[in-house]
Amino acid sequence: MKTIQYFFYLLIIFIVISANSVAQSTVKKNMAYADSLFYARDFNQSGVIYKTLIADTSHDALHLNRLAYTELMSKNYKEAELHLNRALASHPSIQLKASILSRLARVSAVQNKTSDAVILLDSAVANGYLSFPELDTLDDFSKIRNNAAFVVVRNKLYNSIYPCYQDKQSREFDFWIGDWDVYVTGTSSYAGHSFIQQISGGCAILENWQSAISEGKSLNFIDDSTHKWKQVWVGSYPNGKQDFVNGEYKDSVMRFTFTTLGAQGHAMQGKFSFFNQGPDQVRQLNETSSDNGKSWTVSYDFTYKRRKS
Repeated sequence: MKTIQYFFYLLIIFIVISANSVAQSTVKKNMAYADSLFYARDFNQSGVIYKTLIADTSHDALHLNRLAYTELMSKNYKEAELHLNRALASHPSIQLKASILSRLARVSAVQNKTSDAVILLDSAVANGYLSFPELDTLDDFSKIRNNAAFVVVRNKLYNSIYPCYQDKQSREFDFWIGDWDVYVTGTSSYAGHSFIQQISGGCAILENWQSAISEGKSLNFIDDSTHKWKQVWVGSYPNGKQDFVNGEYKDSVMRFTFTTLGAQGHAMQGKFSFFNQGPDQVRQLNETSSDNGKSWTVSYDFTYKRRKS
């Protein structure tokens, strides 16, 4: 008799454990399914499933934040605010906290709570919020976008993401940016076309050269090892690779130095200069010396004239 009772006792325990395992597996499966819908931007259906899975006592900051986002996308701002505050109180990671704070800022902005929105947004930035385009494009921020305090926070974030735009030295070579027709200086002889681009968040300038006999590109940037400008050129012709170093901008001229080999294989010194001659013209002068700088020979002398749009 005791054996039978013990058997039924074990059977009941097995059934309970199995039921709990199945229930947990179902929850996990449903949460994973809800996540897949969320990633697919089906916020309506993912929100419905999240609501069935997230209890009022939940401290799952990640999914509370996602549930809040589904409400935010449906413009259910009060519900979104409720879930965001719960997520914030659930000890989120720093990255998740930044997301939560930025979304609370959106809710406050929609409700014309400008001061609250700015404080929340500033805190989001301090915690690592980086989604700068949202500040310029989201409708939720449209009511406060021209507010001076909002602009200050916006610019602080922008400058932290794109520091080169605010760095004066990084802007020294901007006069060369543009679309240019290039001529042999002092003549009407056409040398080629050059399209100069600002790239890498304002931290570099890319040259795209094209002529009848050659093509090439150069990357221009501030070398962290010297804190001076450097140009790395790669051309299509033989021995068409050259580094121009120690670039300094002074008296409206960007001046580089370089070393190269002459026709006989002897080392030669070089000077490479870009003269800022106003908004629509740049002169480019390349010179070499085989006698340690006592005399200089012009390798080429070009004048860039800005193409009219």
